Amino acid sequence: MSPSAAIRVYGALSFSMLVWGLSFLAIKDALAVVPVFSLLFFRFLLATILLGVVAVPRGAHRIARRDLLTLAGLSALSPVGYFLFETYGVANTQPSHVAVIIATIPIAVYLIAFARRQEHASWRKTAGIATAYVGVLLIIGFGRGEAGASLLGDLLVVGAVACAAARTSLIKDALRRVTPLQLTFYQFAFSLLVFGPLAATDGLGWVSDLTTAAMLDVLFLGVFCSAGAFLAMHYALAHLTATRVAVTANVIPPITLIAEITLLGAPLTPIKGIGTAVTLAGVLLTQWRSGSEAGPGPDVTGTIAKG
Repeated sequence: MSPSAAIRVYGALSFSMLVWGLSFLAIKDALAVVPVFSLLFFRFLLATILLGVVAVPRGAHRIARRDLLTLAGLSALSPVGYFLFETYGVANTQPSHVAVIIATIPIAVYLIAFARRQEHASWRKTAGIATAYVGVLLIIGFGRGEAGASLLGDLLVVGAVACAAARTSLIKDALRRVTPLQLTFYQFAFSLLVFGPLAATDGLGWVSDLTTAAMLDVLFLGVFCSAGAFLAMHYALAHLTATRVAVTANVIPPITLIAEITLLGAPLTPIKGIGTAVTLAGVLLTQWRSGSEAGPGPDVTGTIAKG
């Protein structure tokens, strides 16, 4: 890869990680005005429109009926299940808690792959899993006394992890028949069939309370965190291995933590700092490969934390 190409690839990857790290704060802020279902509907409506502008001229919207059914099923796990759990989780706990728990998605994927005999156990990976979840338990168990944090919110985010891991374990076959652009476009489009009717139950009373900041939050989530970040990540995936891309997602929790402290004035408690560091160390330990483990493992394309 030439230096100029490397700058573009890693620039795109850095953009995705940055906006996803900030997305949890934007969700938290928007939910002060916009109901959950309406937020999800308008976020993915914007993303679908923007991706459609890219996909339709290229003919990427034309796929086989069999693949449409597959993508509809995958969309039930993500965006629908994943973002319902994540958004309700953000509403009930601190953004930094969400980011750390979401960072364990690669471990959940590994556990599913191990159960399906697609991955072999090792002392290093077992130690990494134990370490990561010790960090999560520190944050969940001792962080409940922090302002804005709750056990319910943290457990809802665990539900998002389960949805993302299940989707990742099923997505490999689909990506043999459709492109990442088609996958992203149709999953966002199918999610509107669920989020649209749910958003209708919110009514329109909240519109009169809509602030400029809330509108900017929705635009940021739809344009940058959904359409823009996914396209940038897919561009990086075209030039880098999925494992290398997945490892970079570990910078998301520190980005969220720093933003939470500097922008929201949240305190950095010892437990939060230790829990975050321990969790990231465990995740990195499970993803690091020695020369003897350089063979193909489970596809981790879908393990990137998506805010």
